[in-house]
Amino acid sequence: MAGYILALDQGTTSSRAILYDDRARPIKMAQQPTTLQTPKAGFVEQDAQQIWQTQISCAHDVINQAGLLATDVTSIAITNQRESIVMWDKQTGKPLAPAIIWQDRRTANYCKTLAAESASSMMNGSHDDVTSEVQRITGLRLDPYFSASKIAWLLEHNPKLSVRASRGEIAVGTIDSWLIYKLTGGEHVIDVTNASRTLLYDIHKLEWSEELCARFAIPMNILPKVLPSDGDFGKTKKGLFAKQIPIQAVLGDQQAALFGQGCLDAGMAKNTYGTGCFMLMNIGQKPKLSEHKLLTTIAWQRKSTPTRPDNLSFDQIVQSGKRMLQPPRKEVTYALEGSVFMAGAIVQWLRDNLGMIQHSSEVEDLARQVDSSEEVVLLPAFTGLGAPYWRSDISASITGMSRGTTKAHIARAALEAVAYQTYDVLIAMQKDSPHPLTELRVDGGAANNDLLMQFQADLLDVPVLRPRDTEITAKGAALLAGLKTGLYDEGTMQASWQVDRIFEPQMSSDIREQHLDKWQRAIDRALTSL
Repeated sequence: MAGYILALDQGTTSSRAILYDDRARPIKMAQQPTTLQTPKAGFVEQDAQQIWQTQISCAHDVINQAGLLATDVTSIAITNQRESIVMWDKQTGKPLAPAIIWQDRRTANYCKTLAAESASSMMNGSHDDVTSEVQRITGLRLDPYFSASKIAWLLEHNPKLSVRASRGEIAVGTIDSWLIYKLTGGEHVIDVTNASRTLLYDIHKLEWSEELCARFAIPMNILPKVLPSDGDFGKTKKGLFAKQIPIQAVLGDQQAALFGQGCLDAGMAKNTYGTGCFMLMNIGQKPKLSEHKLLTTIAWQRKSTPTRPDNLSFDQIVQSGKRMLQPPRKEVTYALEGSVFMAGAIVQWLRDNLGMIQHSSEVEDLARQVDSSEEVVLLPAFTGLGAPYWRSDISASITGMSRGTTKAHIARAALEAVAYQTYDVLIAMQKDSPHPLTELRVDGGAANNDLLMQFQADLLDVPVLRPRDTEITAKGAALLAGLKTGLYDEGTMQASWQVDRIFEPQMSSDIREQHLDKWQRAIDRALTSL
């Protein structure tokens, strides 16, 4: 079966489109930057129209670059920055406010106040603990990072929007929702993985939570319809391409990376080394709430083929009065997730703030000038510490320096800090999951740093696998679309993941413990100094 998958990859700083052939190989890519605005401290916004215009421009560009026609495209797949939201007019399709991006912290006080009011009511005999309620229903934490407080803020600070929302005149959604609406000319839907990041979706019942929508004062009629990750999201509107192309796979970016890395079995994990680190572990088809300050999220939801009930014959079905086919089951896979705020951003800080290197790629050569960071530890809490600590009050520090410390020691300590944070999160995952970690699959820009990857394998004491194709996010969404359409089969998926290098653990247990002890002492100092 011939054909191509058009994957749209809408990220925080750019929109991309990649074409994949019938063997899941990328053949062309187009990319355009998008602009982040920070009008006030803590505010991070984007122009929703720019998001749309750059994304559709890339889609046309990549088809032209490949010398193809839209009629050659079998299906569209979408992957996107998560938690960011757009609010638009249902009739005109025009945005009613700037898109509020996942990095935005304007609702920090809102979340604190909500938690404090809940704690106060608990002291007065109420069992209405919003923090516990949020984790129990959504698997997440009450935090500005997620979508709910962003939507609530828009409604609260724009009374006209609140009135229009009550009339059902506006729509809200994450970036996938916004792109689908614009591509189709009116479909108001969302993929389940993105819905699970809003702080409004019940990951157990697989529906919007009435309790949490009421808690955040968000009318349910403005929310999109939730579909499986390989659902039928509609077709592109007439005139947008030479033919109407079906949209048949949507995944949030980190879930797409998990799928693209082939982590289809419980216990398999991937780590994306970008500006921060996003670690996800497949935990199977039953959600398990974290007891170690991680997030539980939906990895994907796939439709399965309709089956005969109880494997009965046709005659037995007729005699029993049962329907011949059961409706397709929507199989859900869950994941544990941990976020590290500063990974590649530490290297950017060395480059831009300290001027220690001119290009980020130079950090590995600089770090290799010394055999050890000695006692130097860089604690990269520039915006606090993420999982599993969740301490926004901790500041960054460099400790253990001596008269002999050089910038090479600091560069090596910076790379080690990325691996230490990853170790902390994956150990927490191991405590939450009954499945032992046997390997870690990696992607993202910093995954190309051999020194970092080797140190990561040494700390975790498991092999670290780096694939040849590091554009895993777009590929994950494309693979899901290809499986849905029949362009790909499971063999295609297995063949598409090829290892570039395996980093085997080489460090002795004694040396490993010395490193981990050094890191833990730095953490303890930061915690006790407050």
